Amino acid sequence: MIIHFICRGNVFRSIIAEAYLNSLELEDLSVLSSGAVATSHKTQNLANHGLTLELLEQHGLRGFAKADYGDQLTQSRLDKADITVCLNQRVYDDCLRCVTFAAVPRVWSVTDIGEPGRIPATEASARIYREETYQEIVGKVDELVADILRGNPA
Repeated sequence: MIIHFICRGNVFRSIIAEAYLNSLELEDLSVLSSGAVATSHKTQNLANHGLTLELLEQHGLRGFAKADYGDQLTQSRLDKADITVCLNQRVYDDCLRCVTFAAVPRVWSVTDIGEPGRIPATEASARIYREETYQEIVGKVDELVADILRGNPA
């Protein structure tokens, strides 16, 4: 089974979800991640990718993250997946501009840093928001895995 996580830039949320799920080392399961608008933001997202890797390192997951970031969502990448997860409605809406879903994806409600509700005023608040986002994604991935193990992947 292949699970595909999609966020906007493939630099933070989808990479966390991919790394965490990889860390569970579930048999017969592989993971990929993409960004719905990754290509247009890749250069300016380099610093953010470094912060994501630091966060993953703090949680012992750095070794489970993919080597690069900013993989653009394409139809061929999407078509590989058995389960697709858009990290929030904005991501889903962006996806509809570049791909066609064969099946209805799961649409979570994980707010990105910089979106309403997670706009940091200081670096300290940005660190708090990154950690909150990490914890939220871990919880959602755990729920997804439980659904799959119960035989309810949709």
